[in-house]
Amino acid sequence: MTKALFTFFLCFTGLSSFAQLSVTQLRIENQENPISVDFKTPHFSWQVLAGNKRNVLQSAYEIKTGAVSNISGAILWQSGKVTSDQSVYIAYQGPALKTGTQYYWQVRIWDNYGRVSPWSEKVTWRMGLLTQGDWKAEWIGPGYAGDAVNKPSPMFRKTITIAKKVKSAIAYITSHGFYEAQINGQKVGDAYLTPGWTSYKNRIQYQVYDVTHM
Repeated sequence: MTKALFTFFLCFTGLSSFAQLSVTQLRIENQENPISVDFKTPHFSWQVLAGNKRNVLQSAYEIKTGAVSNISGAILWQSGKVTSDQSVYIAYQGPALKTGTQYYWQVRIWDNYGRVSPWSEKVTWRMGLLTQGDWKAEWIGPGYAGDAVNKPSPMFRKTITIAKKVKSAIAYITSHGFYEAQINGQKVGDAYLTPGWTSYKNRIQYQVYDVTHM
């Protein structure tokens, strides 16, 4: 008798869990936890998990955001309940976002059966460099007139000592021409021929790397 009751309890619990409405695949600008978003008004997207119910449609959503540095404190922006079935490319509508700052967001939804999902997990994004004035670094060069045909590409190297444990380190890198960056002998990123070809007189792309653990 005890065994039969225990089996029934497990089956019932499993079905209840499977039936729960939830939200997954949270994205900012179609990226998962991006470390550089240079749109001043980023866009949110997500997918709905309906459990074992059929013909489930989202009927409303609610988004809230905040700064990671204050993740358990004040909310930066909360949309309130918005009646909409849209779950792709929903624009942020809160206060102006700051260059280089890391934010979190989460979402919950309502469906056409009147169910409301739990809040999703908190996922993050970091703003990129939003204006030209946000670049604080200066160009570095080999100190001599370059010869792109007969001389090898120059190598720039600098040794620094960091006494404390690194909490976070983000590298913003670009160049007039191709570059490859290394830290402690390890290649930064997995791309080649960066920053990519553009008309250097008009614009230059840059890459952003999380080098905290390098």
